Amino acid sequence: MSQTITCAVCGAPARAAFAAPQPEIAPDLDMRPGEPARSTLPDWIQQCPRCRAAAPDLSALPKAAKAIVESDAYHALSTSGLEETLPFRRWALICERTGDHPQQAEALLQAAWAADDAAVMTDAARLRTEVAALWDGTEDVELGLRRLDVLRRAGLFDQAAAWADVLAARQQGETGRLILAFQKARIATRDVGRHLISAALPPPSATPHVSHGKRAQTGFWSRLLRK
Repeated sequence: MSQTITCAVCGAPARAAFAAPQPEIAPDLDMRPGEPARSTLPDWIQQCPRCRAAAPDLSALPKAAKAIVESDAYHALSTSGLEETLPFRRWALICERTGDHPQQAEALLQAAWAADDAAVMTDAARLRTEVAALWDGTEDVELGLRRLDVLRRAGLFDQAAAWADVLAARQQGETGRLILAFQKARIATRDVGRHLISAALPPPSATPHVSHGKRAQTGFWSRLLRK
């Protein structure tokens, strides 16, 4: 029996935060986790059945979320874009309006993954373009490499090539250099496809277990990029 919590926006009973199973295979280069966590994507964001607030944990929404959920911009989301991406786009707007831009980017990237699963590549590319803009200029090694994959998969090959040059000019560990070389080869062939991190690394590579709810640098990425 699933646990019930109270929505912080309207007080209605709602589903508790979802705990994804531990991934058993390598993540994608943008850190979408492998199976079995991968297939649970539709469960990551909870939506209040009364007010339609959206968040991983509805009980943890800040007070400012009420005005956002009641805004015209929030309601307009339901009439635009792909239905499968709607929960993530709603959560992204709440994050944007409350100033949590790191979570906004993650929510939009998860929306792109939902568009991938629905095979609507135009929506997926548009969402990835928004993520790339939010991560523009990042000095974070992990986010820099993830942004490169986001640009490539959005079909922004000139921007991806330029960003790869920026990353190459920075000090990179062996793993970072291998991922960069792999990405440059994909960019050169105009490849917008999904690739696992393990495809960019020589065997044997450890199987990463990264939860969707945690920043990757606190787990596998931090260990990987030190190599």
